[in-house]
Amino acid sequence: METGYVKVTQLTTEVQQQQLSERLLRLIGVVSVDIDMTTQTLALTYDTPANLNTIEKEIYDAGFPVIQSYKGV
Repeated sequence: METGYVKVTQLTTEVQQQQLSERLLRLIGVVSVDIDMTTQTLALTYDTPANLNTIEKEIYDAGFPVIQSYKGV
């Protein structure tokens, strides 16, 4: 199990937060998604076959530019 963090922009409403969370949880391997609206940072727990690149692409495809991402400890 891995943890990743992704900082995005343009995530402004609770509806967007819910839709993005549901979209990411549909990815095979994504276990949990926690979105901090204040910092616009997503904390994700995932396992193979999901990886940070796939998750970033899904976030971008949902309409949220990715500013930064990194694996957690």
